[in-house]
Amino acid sequence: MKITVSQEALTALLGTVSKAVSTKNTIPVLSGIYLSARDNLLTARATDMELAIEATSTCVVLEPGEIVLPARYLTDLVRRIPFGNLEIEAEARNWTATLRWSKSQYVIHGFSPEHFPQVPETDGASLFTAAHVHLRDLARQTTFAAGSDESKPWLTGVLFKLREQVLTGTATNGARIAQAEVLVENGSNHSFSIIVPSRSLNEMSRLLTNDPNEVARVAVTANQIFFDLGKVRLISRLLEGQYPDVMRLVPQNYPIQVRMNRTEFAEALDRATLIAKDGSIKLALGPNRIAISSNAPEVGQVYEEVSVEEHQGDPLDIAFNAKLLLDFLKVTEDNEIRLQCSGSRTAARLQPTEHTQFIYVVLPLISF
Repeated sequence: MKITVSQEALTALLGTVSKAVSTKNTIPVLSGIYLSARDNLLTARATDMELAIEATSTCVVLEPGEIVLPARYLTDLVRRIPFGNLEIEAEARNWTATLRWSKSQYVIHGFSPEHFPQVPETDGASLFTAAHVHLRDLARQTTFAAGSDESKPWLTGVLFKLREQVLTGTATNGARIAQAEVLVENGSNHSFSIIVPSRSLNEMSRLLTNDPNEVARVAVTANQIFFDLGKVRLISRLLEGQYPDVMRLVPQNYPIQVRMNRTEFAEALDRATLIAKDGSIKLALGPNRIAISSNAPEVGQVYEEVSVEEHQGDPLDIAFNAKLLLDFLKVTEDNEIRLQCSGSRTAARLQPTEHTQFIYVVLPLISF
């Protein structure tokens, strides 16, 4: 393999795929990035056997070929090379690559590409398309609520359900639930229920654009999901296990509701957490305001009032871990939100006033 490629393009290419490089796997070749040069395209791919990211960039191919180079040395070196074109020449005899630019030359020892995992086929997959912005919203509004307990791996992911033209994502860690819906194009009327690792969705979200016209093609097989984003592909294994029907446990009737400014509420909660012990705060919901209070004897006391735009039902005192509320407020872009309660000891629901396809359910603190 012999190519000429710009430093800027190669840096961006390696930066895209390096998130999938294995850092713990005992298979040496997985610590590398696979490079293939064909038809004036340079393809880079990395995988840790759970997640794979593949991306392409234009280059001048003088001799086609492929090689796997150690990710750490390659990315760190290319990042430090001055802007401009560089030449990469790989030797198949001993799997080394020589990088040349200006009067400089570096040789990096690599691996045979025949031992690097190939991208699996998508024959028989369920296919649909979705706008980049919709997929990003779905990931942003669900992954933060997923669990981290590896003894229950299915809760570390997001449950994806496709029904007709609606893709629903649900995530929970036992103390909260986030659920969001987005519209997709499902021409073949596929349906499925799968669990996607939240890490994979976060990486996918990082690769999406803000262009409302950009569309991703998604394929789902028995144990993997493929996101084709154009010049980048992300492939993730699916999590095994039976995802609990958490929405069945959520109250359907909320006689007590308040509507308020999201930013004012978030800022007041953020200040309260500076003093509140373990983030524990009490909310007093009234006709004109929400009072936020907490008492930490070794630190001090908290009291704030946030005005409300609308109040329904009786006054109510209810306690929460403020961090769980703030997590929702950070991923919500609406100016106003609704806090809906059915009692001080039952789960409450938060929802943007405009984007009602996104709901967040959180358990109160009982022994506050």
